[in-house]
Amino acid sequence: MARIDFKSVAALACLFALVGCAAPVDQLAEKPYCHTDRGIHAYCTKEIAPNLQRDAEAKQFASVPDALTIYVVRYWGDGHHPVDVSFNSGAPIETVPDSMIRLRVKAGEHQIAFKVDGRSFARKISGVAGEVRLLGIVGTDWPWGNSSHAWSDDSEEQVKRKAMRSRLIKDKSL
Repeated sequence: MARIDFKSVAALACLFALVGCAAPVDQLAEKPYCHTDRGIHAYCTKEIAPNLQRDAEAKQFASVPDALTIYVVRYWGDGHHPVDVSFNSGAPIETVPDSMIRLRVKAGEHQIAFKVDGRSFARKISGVAGEVRLLGIVGTDWPWGNSSHAWSDDSEEQVKRKAMRSRLIKDKSL
């Protein structure tokens, strides 16, 4: 009867672990997006997010000729809770840290708002068909209960850089 030594078992276990890590990511899978903090799932969206192919396409920030395209990017440092964003007083869209929403809407003036801790933060945004606009949401949450949130004063180029590190979680045409 053959004897199995420890080194052979360890090498085989490492090989199986590496093969599991090398499995391809399904670019077309649509599932809830989970924001992670230091490797731990901190909070997942309730709804499914667009697939990774659409996420990559959205990060090209291409315009469409017949609509105003608006990106709302939620930055990383504001806790693990959801923040609901509404467009023109419509149904709220849930966001998590490091996420973004792409809206394709009619040209003109619109109101975008989000709520945190019972406070509402509204902002008007306007544009013409074929234009791309970017807005950022910044915030801080502290363990002792203090929090602060606002619309970012960053330039659209700065918001775009943060969007490149975010995940598209909602893609809507209204």
